[in-house]
Amino acid sequence: MNNFNSYLAQGIGSLPSSLISAILILISILMLTIALERGYILFRANMPLIAEEGRALLALIAAKKYDQAREYCTGKLHPAFRTVARILENRSTNDDLEALAREEMVAEQTSLERFTSFLGTTTTLAPMLGLLGTVTGMIKAFSAFAAASQRSQQLTIGIHEALITTTLGLMIAIPALVFFNYYVRRTNQLMDECEALVERVVKELA
Repeated sequence: MNNFNSYLAQGIGSLPSSLISAILILISILMLTIALERGYILFRANMPLIAEEGRALLALIAAKKYDQAREYCTGKLHPAFRTVARILENRSTNDDLEALAREEMVAEQTSLERFTSFLGTTTTLAPMLGLLGTVTGMIKAFSAFAAASQRSQQLTIGIHEALITTTLGLMIAIPALVFFNYYVRRTNQLMDECEALVERVVKELA
């Protein structure tokens, strides 16, 4: 068993010191890219619902000016207007407007949540990779210490590797967690507004 543990420690300790750091750097690049892209989508391409615009749309639908209402939705930067436009477009071929509305809202929510799950995964994955780097670094450090005192340089390298990977993991996970929670809250806000307006639209169409 001691020989097995020794071979296992040598195998883990022989992992390239830059491998885990390179993976963490790649994850950080992907995380930042997705965070910026989602930030643009959620805060620039999807603006908060303006009450006056919602009332104007409902007035057109109440007056049965459906074509004008669909045109009014064009170019509006809130998911509710895109959803209503598709409902108006497909209402003649679908008898169950409530089911149609649910389908369109699910499609809109899926679009808003695209790639957001990667940020949530990163908040867990990055610290775990950092911990893996800590373990491999400490194995190298203690292996060097056990081998001979004159190999103190390898001891220093192992501890340095352990600290670097742990730091990288936390530096990635912390902002990823902030972005993830912020974007989830923003998506929920947009979808709550969408649901409220769509519900009133469906009642007018019924």
